[in-house]
Amino acid sequence: MKFAILDDFQGAAASLSCMDQLRACGEVLVFRNAMPAAAQLIAALKEVHILIPIRERTRLTASILEALPSLEMISQTGGRAPHLDLEAATRRGIVVCTAPGAGQSTAELTFALMLAVMRRIPQEHQAMRAGHWQTSQGVGLQGKTLGIIGLGRIGSLVAHIAQAFGMRVLATGFTLTPERAMAQGVHMAALEDLLARSDIVSIHLRLSERSDKLIGRQELRLMKSTAYLINTARGPIVDEAALIDALRHRRIAGAGLDVFAQEPIDPGNPLLQLDNVVCTPHIGFVTQETYAKMLGGAVENIVNYLDGHPTNVENPQALAARQVK
Repeated sequence: MKFAILDDFQGAAASLSCMDQLRACGEVLVFRNAMPAAAQLIAALKEVHILIPIRERTRLTASILEALPSLEMISQTGGRAPHLDLEAATRRGIVVCTAPGAGQSTAELTFALMLAVMRRIPQEHQAMRAGHWQTSQGVGLQGKTLGIIGLGRIGSLVAHIAQAFGMRVLATGFTLTPERAMAQGVHMAALEDLLARSDIVSIHLRLSERSDKLIGRQELRLMKSTAYLINTARGPIVDEAALIDALRHRRIAGAGLDVFAQEPIDPGNPLLQLDNVVCTPHIGFVTQETYAKMLGGAVENIVNYLDGHPTNVENPQALAARQVK
């Protein structure tokens, strides 16, 4: 068997002990650099039987999947995501399995970004290095209203942490019910009401047709001029041009962003120059603990598949088609 790990930027996935199980079954190819060109990706994966993508760093389109005749399984780290054309994989008889595990680490980074931008931690760090002392005044969390857009697994964790900080919590979501909100100890609100009342707005939705550019120019205008926007979900949920304009003209106080419309971000992106923004390079899931859990789950799915007992299958139709063959 020939296995491949995509986009292992830090070499962290390849170094995990669970990978020894795959090495015992065949050759493990590790690609540390992104391959944005389809032709380059296809050439690299031409003889690969099982693929492990690190989250959705590389798009696996229908045309790419059709050009990989040896590929029979994709063991995805994380849940189902739009980078992978699941219908095309199913047509090709490629079995797709998932291995979630990023909830806690993403919730933690949400508050890291919140505290960094509101307490001006990067600015004070740089000021100290330049010989200055206490150059600004931060904003605290206690007593503030946090608006959570998407009260799912990660959003619920964020709500619990916020309550420990002494924050009031509002929540909204496409499928949220008053009963679910009450069970989490938060108040349900319509999106417009949440944006207008919140001191901090934190996004925790999946990217979909409904959530794409959900927060645009009109929604940003509803926010207080003293409010902050935190996004650790997906970049396209926010209209980036509208956000840059709102930040540049101080229509909102600031933003903490782990995700962007284009990843990796263009070095010339204005978000990297604004002094009221803290940016991180999509590291919500990039912790030792999360990598061990997600990659361990991905390897377990592969071993179970090879043993004839596949687990966490997203497209059982592909599995049935393969069994018929």
